[in-house]
Amino acid sequence: MNLFGMGTFEILTILIVATLVFGPNRIPEFAKKAGEFLRSFRRITTDMTKEFTKAIDSAPTKPVDSSKSSTTDTK
Repeated sequence: MNLFGMGTFEILTILIVATLVFGPNRIPEFAKKAGEFLRSFRRITTDMTKEFTKAIDSAPTKPVDSSKSSTTDTK
């Protein structure tokens, strides 16, 4: 199992330490808050991505002038 670059042992260690520090009764409360935070973070990043994409798609682009050559003639 690999979650956020952490293996099973690391996740288990974090859960044990959290249980010892906060107590087993408060773990669901913290998990709920973490879930709410992740949900809002994903919503914000999705909205920002949509706005950036919309801005890029609607940005005016310069037409390419085919009469200009990218190479220069030296005589």
